[in-house]
Order: sequence, then C-alpha cells, then structure tokens
Amino acid sequence: MSAVMAAYGQVTTGYWPAVVIGMVLLVILIATTSVTVRRARRRRRATSAAPAAPPTTATSDADAPYPRCRALIAEALIVRERVSGQIDAATYQARMKDVASGGVDHVEH
Repeated sequence: MSAVMAAYGQVTTGYWPAVVIGMVLLVILIATTSVTVRRARRRRRATSAAPAAPPTTATSDADAPYPRCRALIAEALIVRERVSGQIDAATYQARMKDVASGGVDHVEH
C-alpha cells in the first residue's frame, strides 16, 4: 500500500509547476480583459460626453464619408470601364475630371 501512495504522491507533486503556470496565465488573461473593458468604457464615455460640433459651411462634401464613398465607387466603375475597353481615353479623362471636381451625382453606363 505504501508503494501505491508513494507513486500517487509523486504524480501529484509533479504537476504543481503546470498548475502555477496555469494560474499565472489565468491572472494575466483576467487582467488584460479588465484593462480592455475599462478602456472601451472610457472611450465610449468620452465620445458620448463630447458635445456634437455644429455643422459649418467650411467643411466640403469631400470631407463627409458618404459623398467620398460615392466618389470612390464612381472612380472604380470608371476604371473598370476603361480597362475593359468600354470607353476611350478621352471619355475616361473627362469622367475622372468630373469625379475629381466633385461633380459626380451618378455613374453613366
């Protein structure tokens, strides 16, 4: 019986480094998660507490995300048409000039 206990004791004492490493990793994981959550809450609180700036006439349409996105899509479509040979170089240049000037409301097909 004492031989079984000795073998059992050796097995349990052999795993203590793994348990300690596991506990350290668990503490690090919990600390990292709590720091991330605090930063996210602080960031959210800071953006919700900041008053919204009144719109000014000094900002152009190119600064707004929606018109900028529309211009990028229009540019991509014009490039696709040029590469596929659907439009010639002069038409390509005219349309790109229109996109660059901000006068694009729709894309012609």
